[in-house]
Amino acid sequence: MQIATLEHIIRRVPLLHGYYMKRAAYIKRRAFIILHHLGLLKPYSFVQWLVTYRCPFHCAFCEASAGHAHEDELTTFEARAFIDDLARMGVRRLIFSGGEPLAREDIFELLTHANSRKIKIGLATNSYYTPARWEQLQHLEYFLYFTSLDGLAESHDHRRGAVQSHERVLRSLALCAERRVPMRMVNTVVDKTNINQLEQLAVEIRHSGATHWRLTPLARVGRAVQQDDVFLERADLQWLMAFIRRQPDVPRTDLGESHTYIGCFAGGFVGNPFFCGAGLTRCAVMPNGDVLGCQQIYDQSYSEGNIGQKPFSTIWKEEFGRFRRMAVPEGCRSCEHVQACQGGCWAEMQLNGKCLKALWQEPV
Repeated sequence: MQIATLEHIIRRVPLLHGYYMKRAAYIKRRAFIILHHLGLLKPYSFVQWLVTYRCPFHCAFCEASAGHAHEDELTTFEARAFIDDLARMGVRRLIFSGGEPLAREDIFELLTHANSRKIKIGLATNSYYTPARWEQLQHLEYFLYFTSLDGLAESHDHRRGAVQSHERVLRSLALCAERRVPMRMVNTVVDKTNINQLEQLAVEIRHSGATHWRLTPLARVGRAVQQDDVFLERADLQWLMAFIRRQPDVPRTDLGESHTYIGCFAGGFVGNPFFCGAGLTRCAVMPNGDVLGCQQIYDQSYSEGNIGQKPFSTIWKEEFGRFRRMAVPEGCRSCEHVQACQGGCWAEMQLNGKCLKALWQEPV
């Protein structure tokens, strides 16, 4: 939180604001790499743990390709030991994700254990189970409730393959608002099938109890790689940026965090300057204990180690070399936005070898 406070102060000083916004990614990367060399680097933002692959839905764009639990998922004993290790190294935020975290049988024991170790919870859920389990959930200490609405009721429910899914998301947000969960975030994965619903969806979001709305262009990860004709094109992306700029301050609306670098070449950032904290301020732990620097590529070939063989704290300290250097992708070095972007979304560069700048600037 001290780092966020310092950034807030810098941005309030007129002479520093413009300089910082154009170089934020470079400055923050260098600062965190220095902390790493000093042995002081921690996952300041959060650790995201995919507690299970189990999920009642089978969404066509799921990044984790979730659906059924795997046999090698961490046991309750292993999970508690992992949480204890996080607490000892000073991690204060843990996002329970999936799959669907509330589908895990021991989830309330693990959520409660995290709180007992002074770790605040982020719950990333599709909200389908939340209303029915609110009696247990409401007593926990959260920093984030993260859920998804990917269209109006009929469209959202069709994507999920479940009636009342849309209704339960709105009910869950209302419950979290009553509980005063600090950050109540709705994510919308935007593609060609739902971009024309955003104007109407915005009305629902404004009355939903959400504090933040993220509009994330569909990325070629997980099951989405099987899609061909639904990805946004140049005109769609430009319309989306204009739409975001028209939105009121509540809820705070921006691109999904992995795509805010688009502001570099789209006339300026909407909210915070872009920074990819993969392997620097955050990371992901898979259901089987594999530790990944990026929470978008759920591919074991990118594993930094497994907490079944080494404690997370050791992996965090000794690994992540690919993320903790100043080098940027070769194709980015001559780009005018390199200091503001530092290569953009790591997952996008790994999978596609380029960011969305080419799409944004392609001829009509």
